Amino acid sequence: MPDALAEPPSDASPASREIAQEQFTCSLPGTSDRRIGIYRPPGGRQRCRVDYTRDGKTRSLWSAGHDYAYCVRKALEVVRLLEQANFKCRPQTREAVPPIP
Repeated sequence: MPDALAEPPSDASPASREIAQEQFTCSLPGTSDRRIGIYRPPGGRQRCRVDYTRDGKTRSLWSAGHDYAYCVRKALEVVRLLEQANFKCRPQTREAVPPIP
C-alpha cells in the first residue's frame, strides 16, 4: 500500500489558521499572486499536505501519510508549471507557530 495518495481538490476550511512550513509565492504582472504551501498539521492523520491559493480561494491538492518529501516534490511541480507560464516564484520558510489556546 503506498504511503502517499493524491487527493481530489477540495476547498480548505476557512477556520483553518495553520501556517505553512514552506511556501512559494508566484507573481506575474496583471494577475493575482499564486501561493503554494506545504503544511504539517499537528495531530492530524496526514503527515503533510500541499495547498494552492489563487484569488483568495485555497484548495488542497495532495497529502501524504508518511512522506514529507512527497509533498515537497509535488509543490515543486506546481512551482515549475507556474514558472513555465512566466510567473516569478520565491520561496519562504516559516517556523510553525503553536496555536493559541
